[in-house]
Amino acid sequence: MTDPSPFAVLLSLAGAISGGEFRARTVLARVCETVADAFAMSRVAIFRYLEEPDAIVPIAAHGGARPEPGGIAMPAPLERAELFRRARELGRAVFVRDVRSEGGLSERAIEAFGVRSLLVVPLLSEGRCLGFLVADHDGELFELDAGTLDLLTVVGALTAVVVERAVEHSELRRLNELKSEFIALASHELRTPAAVILGISWTLEERADVLRPEQLLELRRTLFEQAQRMRTLVDQLLDLSRLEARAVPIAPERIRVRERLEELVAAVAADHADEVRVDADADVEALADAQAFDRIVSNLLANALRYGAAPVQVRASLADHTLRVSVEDRGHGVPPELIPRLFERFARGDETRHTTIGAGLGLAIAQSYAHAHGGYITYEDAEPTGARFSLILPPA
Repeated sequence: MTDPSPFAVLLSLAGAISGGEFRARTVLARVCETVADAFAMSRVAIFRYLEEPDAIVPIAAHGGARPEPGGIAMPAPLERAELFRRARELGRAVFVRDVRSEGGLSERAIEAFGVRSLLVVPLLSEGRCLGFLVADHDGELFELDAGTLDLLTVVGALTAVVVERAVEHSELRRLNELKSEFIALASHELRTPAAVILGISWTLEERADVLRPEQLLELRRTLFEQAQRMRTLVDQLLDLSRLEARAVPIAPERIRVRERLEELVAAVAADHADEVRVDADADVEALADAQAFDRIVSNLLANALRYGAAPVQVRASLADHTLRVSVEDRGHGVPPELIPRLFERFARGDETRHTTIGAGLGLAIAQSYAHAHGGYITYEDAEPTGARFSLILPPA
């Protein structure tokens, strides 16, 4: 292991993060390369830390497998790893010479990533952990002294500045995009039911006495349907605003899963009771936030009923304290071109096929609730036909 000069390392790092137009991933990739060269590491990666779901997402790497553009969620073995928690709480670089004997990572993580000695540096800004810099040497044993760890802690603080700037830049861009999307939604989706409601209300007010009974019945039915549509859109926008403001508290409680699912089916699928089947053992219990669970499953169930085809199967199982709830239908499934954008807000597809609810908010809201709970939703084609959405909630 080399003994790099602190001045030389900091000078090199300053060069890596300065100059030119700000592009976070490019800059952070250069930081990874600089750390690898200065400290003789073969694999260096930088992760963003998401406090609310307590998860990490890769954003840059040097050596070994690189993250996909846009970032991908790390496999479950690394999330909530003891070594990351320790580095975050201590506020300094943590080094484990042999994770196999000293711990810090699960056996699954050790096998998945082939690590032996491992360095984890928290990226701290004003006491807040924004992410981690992680490094090793091709799964081999190596040594790091206290002075080098102190230097790496300083490197982590400098890197945190870049990550913080990247987060601010991303948040500003995201807010601008959401503003434009909301304006487009309000000008189209809300205008349509509002115009229908106003038109029918005017007709009933001005001409109710000359309309035939069947015409009045049809107008009232349409008025009710459009009012329901308007309410759904407003409820989704309220959900969206709470999720954006991170004002959704997650308070896990013990719930009886089958009982909860049957209640949701009765509420959401009251007119389709014979088309929905719940398959879950009566004794399955889980620790989950009731509001988040209800929002997620209700959206998935409404999605299947509106865009799929009967029968709809709702299954629940518990393995290693992890709850999996799947909603499966026998429709056409999701068109391949829509799958990459399936959980994006305002993503829409052909309403004759299985896609998102209404204005393209339902699945995005469901996924946001899942993330707030520390879980996620996946999609896969069902066999022989149809769509299967699965909610995975980790141990609380």
